[in-house]
Amino acid sequence: MGNYVTIIGVKKGQYKGRDGVMKNSFNYYGIKDFNARDLDTADCEGQVVVQEWSGIDFDVHPGDVVRLIYEPGYQDKATLVDVEFISHGDGNPFTKKEDAAPAAPDKAADGKDKNKAGA
Repeated sequence: MGNYVTIIGVKKGQYKGRDGVMKNSFNYYGIKDFNARDLDTADCEGQVVVQEWSGIDFDVHPGDVVRLIYEPGYQDKATLVDVEFISHGDGNPFTKKEDAAPAAPDKAADGKDKNKAGA
């Protein structure tokens, strides 16, 4: 897959800029294969986790496969400026939070909370 990233999550929010104006914030989470240098210099297993921030909504969703495009930004640090779509996912490959999280344990039948000290 090379430089391709499979999106596994997107967090959209807002923050107050230095000018006091609310601005959009997007955190993109994904996984990608190890690069050739990693494979040549280390014993690699699995994939690499990717996390990028941008003020741009690239309209990507979990399951989408993309190539992240960077340009030099503040202090010449790489800044995410665009996304090239490779393929659109078939929807979210993960279950909803309610389905994935285990049910909270009920209190004991005798009414005592077993998590409290002295129980």
